[in-house]
Amino acid sequence: MSEVLLTLSPYIKVALPVPMRTLFDYKVPKAIALRHELKPGMRVKVPFGKSSRLGVIVALSDHSEWDPEQIKPLTSLHDKSPVISAELMALCEWAARYYHHPIGDVIFHALPVLLRKGENAEFRTENWWFTTEKGRATSLEQLSRAPRQQDFLKAVQQHPNGLSQHAASVLDLAPSAAKVLEEKGLLRKEPRSFNKGGEKHAHQTQVPPTLNVEQMRATEHLLDYRNQFHVALLDGVTGSGKTEVFLRVMERLIEEGKQILVMVPEIGLTPQTLKRFEIRFNTDIVLMHSNMSDRERLDAWLLAASGHAKIIIGTRSAAFIPAPNLGLIVIDEEHDTSYKQHEGFRYHARDLAIKRAQALDIPVLLASATPSYESLTNALQKRFAWLKLRQRAGNAHIPVMERVDLRGKTLVHGFSEQALASMKLCLERKEQVLVFLNRRGYAPTLMCHQCGWIAACDHCDVNLTVHKRANKLHCHHCDAQKALIHTCPECQSEALFTVGEGTEQIETQLSTLFKDTPILRIDRDSTQRKSAMAKLTQKIHEHDQAILIGTQMLAKGHHFPNVTLVIIMDADAGLFSSDFRGMERTAQLITQVAGRAGRAKKPGHVLLQTYHPDHAAIECLCNLGYEHFAIDGLAERKSLSLPPFYHQVIVRAESGNEQEAMQLLSAMRNDLEPFFAKDVYLVGPYTAIIVRKAGQHRALISIKAAQRAPLHQATQMMSNWLEQSTKQHRIRFAIDVDPLETY
Repeated sequence: MSEVLLTLSPYIKVALPVPMRTLFDYKVPKAIALRHELKPGMRVKVPFGKSSRLGVIVALSDHSEWDPEQIKPLTSLHDKSPVISAELMALCEWAARYYHHPIGDVIFHALPVLLRKGENAEFRTENWWFTTEKGRATSLEQLSRAPRQQDFLKAVQQHPNGLSQHAASVLDLAPSAAKVLEEKGLLRKEPRSFNKGGEKHAHQTQVPPTLNVEQMRATEHLLDYRNQFHVALLDGVTGSGKTEVFLRVMERLIEEGKQILVMVPEIGLTPQTLKRFEIRFNTDIVLMHSNMSDRERLDAWLLAASGHAKIIIGTRSAAFIPAPNLGLIVIDEEHDTSYKQHEGFRYHARDLAIKRAQALDIPVLLASATPSYESLTNALQKRFAWLKLRQRAGNAHIPVMERVDLRGKTLVHGFSEQALASMKLCLERKEQVLVFLNRRGYAPTLMCHQCGWIAACDHCDVNLTVHKRANKLHCHHCDAQKALIHTCPECQSEALFTVGEGTEQIETQLSTLFKDTPILRIDRDSTQRKSAMAKLTQKIHEHDQAILIGTQMLAKGHHFPNVTLVIIMDADAGLFSSDFRGMERTAQLITQVAGRAGRAKKPGHVLLQTYHPDHAAIECLCNLGYEHFAIDGLAERKSLSLPPFYHQVIVRAESGNEQEAMQLLSAMRNDLEPFFAKDVYLVGPYTAIIVRKAGQHRALISIKAAQRAPLHQATQMMSNWLEQSTKQHRIRFAIDVDPLETY
């Protein structure tokens, strides 16, 4: 049978990962058109400038606005079928329009790194090991002098259906031992396609707890809406059993053959979430987060895309993961700012997930003990269902919050006498203490006692943080690092001292005060290595008494049943922030950290160390709780015409030249403001609070409007103007729609 011309369209529109807000037209050579059916979502190799690039077909076209003589033919087709489904392509196109970001960058962001580099969208082949007849008959005692070989043979003998390369890696078995055992004729190797999920676990090895009335009501509501688009805000106090509610809903959907996407804000929460789900579900579960290797991420992506994985647990980027049978999206800790991408493609994963669910006509569940003001507003305006859980699960009670007035007090290593006495009593009861300080490192500043010199970053307008254990000074903004110095570079004095405390210093100081107590620090520095977070949380569960020290990583969703005392060292941080969201974030952080106490049968106690115990915000939070605090905050936002009642866009420009960024934004405002709708308001340009970051001087302009349509029209005009105006200049610009950072 002769081949038929399947691709009738002579042109394709291709998205390329370049900072240009356009698609590129290419011809389809007849040789390719005769053999293949081109579809949107397929990758192609195309000429671009003096080189060639990998791109993704977005559309087929019968015509082009360009002169046919100028249009180059595509070089080669990379896929037999689309790597991006029509559903995800539509989501990417919407995101590119809404966030005013180059479409090619958005589409490539939705792909795993290996697919961006041209890897085939196929399961890899991995080795499986099986015992030979000789291997089955061999006693492990015969390999007593070769412990690694002994361990490997033992593991394979215990897996009569074969031991995979992945499983051997998880068990920390040596590949070299397998090679030797194969040479001895004890093992045989067989390559197989890696196309199965993780190990399946016995279904419900743990009896599910009995739901209380609030949990039952929320579960029934969610099940009633499980086959349609519906957004529900599950607003439950810490320890109220929010996870148990969505586990019950997930059970029903998995029985119906659906896939579920569960999003968490931090990598550190994924092992704990995975463990809980493995106990409950006899199904394939995959993880998707940045601590995985590129190959592991592609494997997870393929398992989800094939429909094998019924549960997908991921961080922000998982909003784009393919799932042909998606039936529910759960966004845990929906208020968390980690869901917002702050560099490059500045999307918000929560909002993107809601848009995706709307297109698929499936429900979304937002869960939080401290909902964002945006979600609360939607709940108050009846756009979202508001499901409240105000009772802690089991017999646990809400912890008592007590303010410790620091005015006029002498502190010992940053702790009040009351805090230290409470810690001592708690440890004597064989219970755990959680100390919260949202500053990592040893100290935020290094200063000279003689001349007042301060160690500042060479590239940013900030001080360098002291990391004593790593013997370095580190900029947490641009990641610049230098060796810790002991002599002042200005006056050569050796009288250098640190100012302020970080988690590393608190760990050192508490080690001297409580010498016989295990002290565990959890921050970005202590959890950098793979599986470090899982190992630390395991240690926490192993000790009856312990002191946990941590940053906001400890505030998010962790369940430590023996923590009964929480000490918030600096409750005032954020009270006087220049950002209008400062109070909201402070209240969320305090409430979340406080919620780690008293989650089991033992009562919890929270001490807030503050120099402003009578501050209205702290009084409201301690006496009336987060919901009352947030509703008061929303009333204030409304009176000031601030988000979420007004919609906002921030345009950022940065240049190595001190004046260029400001001049560019001033020129843009002068040129375009006369054409904006009357209800579009501009502020700026103004300099960022940290003016210079990574060597770049930064300026901003803020635009807000009560309605989105005129705001986006103005933003589109600015985007076009900036793209044209920055072609000949070394000025970078970024558009941030619905920003969480306004400085």
